[in-house]
Formats: sequence, structure tokens, C-alpha cells
Amino acid sequence: MSKKKIILLFTLIFFLTIFIIANKKTTRLIGINYQVTEYQIPVYLKILDFYTRHYNYKYLVNNINKNIDNEKDLILNITKWIINSISKIHKDVDVIDHHPLTIIERKFGTNDQFSDLLSVLLVYSNIESFYLKNFNNYSHPLTFFKTKDHWSLIDPYYGIFFTNKEHVFASIEDLKNGNWQILSLEFDKINNLNFKPIFGNKFNSYDTVINYYSEIFYYLPSNKEIENTNIFDRGGRAYTQKPFSRIKYIIYKKIKKH
Repeated sequence: MSKKKIILLFTLIFFLTIFIIANKKTTRLIGINYQVTEYQIPVYLKILDFYTRHYNYKYLVNNINKNIDNEKDLILNITKWIINSISKIHKDVDVIDHHPLTIIERKFGTNDQFSDLLSVLLVYSNIESFYLKNFNNYSHPLTFFKTKDHWSLIDPYYGIFFTNKEHVFASIEDLKNGNWQILSLEFDKINNLNFKPIFGNKFNSYDTVINYYSEIFYYLPSNKEIENTNIFDRGGRAYTQKPFSRIKYIIYKKIKKH
């Protein structure tokens, strides 16, 4: 057999293999009102959907961050965009857990979906981020983000963040040691006079707000614990949305499993 025929044969085998793999069935999960359903789609469609979401996130953060030239404004601006674009879900609206992009498309989100989406958009803006929602007996989603050399928090559902006495993002250590105050995204300090518009009926007094968050902060992972945790184990799915990161995640899962 000539060299050209061998090359042609291997080329045909290669494309045939790709075609067969691309048309194999794979599973996809979707949660509706906390009931998870599994359904099958072709591999090629799952890959196509993945890249569609990836480029949507890239396009979105580029537009949100347009004309933003510093990290602090970028973080708060993305949070503002979420607050202005996503409504808190009503009791008569289905809760759908599919992809972060689904939250944007539906324009509705639960408290954990607010934190999930914010962490994804921050990572797409080259800011390390993840979210957690369980702190001992407290279930309250919070978005963690890294600024300079320390981690801090935002509560995007209520549109608040935390600064220390030097008026910079409070570190985990600040939060644990009581060196913090609550600010709205408009930089208004939250106090006994203005907490109601922020939190609605969740709290009866500003002191209750402070005590509530203080209890949560006590159970926060330390800066060192976060740094020593693999990015894929920190919480949420912010680190698995980019193509190369997804490949690293798949490899990590395989290695961890064995």
C-alpha cells in the first residue's frame, strides 16, 4: 500500500472515530424544584453547549467591566450588575438548577444562585472566587473572593460587602476578629436606621444582623485553609466553566478517585 493510501486510511479512521464519539450519548442533569432529572444528549451537543456558555460568560464580563480600571470597582460592579439583572425568586416560580447561564437567561435566582453566578463571573474576570453556603448550623450563601493577598466576602443576595476600619475589603482574619462593618454597594454604611430596606423582614434589629453574621464568620475557613484547598474543592463551580480548567478538573477527579 502506498504512503498516500496509508495516510488517507488513517485520516478516514480518525474522522470516523471522532464521528462515533461525538454521537455517543452522555448524561445531563437538571434540577427543578430540587428534584434532579437525568437525561441523555449527544456528546457533540454537550460540547457545543459548553463552549456557547463559555463565550457568553466572556462576552458578558467584557461588557460589564468596560471602562473599569481597578479591582475593587470591578468586583463591586459585577455584583451590582447581578443585583440589577437577577430578581429574587418568588414562591410561585420554579427553582431551576442547571448552569449559571440559566440564571442569567431566566433572570431569577435563589440566594445560593446569586453567590454561584457571582463567583463564576469573578473568575472570568481573573479574580479568584468560590462560594460556600453551610457554616456549622447556618445555611447562608456567601461569595469568597481574593483581593491582593487575602480573601474577603460579598453577600450578593442582599447586595452588601464588608470592610475593615481602614475601609478596605475585610480579610477573613478581620471578619473573625470583629474588625468589620457592613456596606451597601452604594458605599452606605448599614446601621440601625437603614438595615430594613436591605434585609426586609429577615432581621428585627441591626444588632440581630451583626450577631447573625458574627456567628457565621466564626466558622469561616481561614485564609491558609482556603489556600491549601484545591480550587476544585473550595466550593461551587466557578473553576470548571473555562475549557482548559474543565480538562484539569476532569483529570483531578480521576486522580482523586484512584
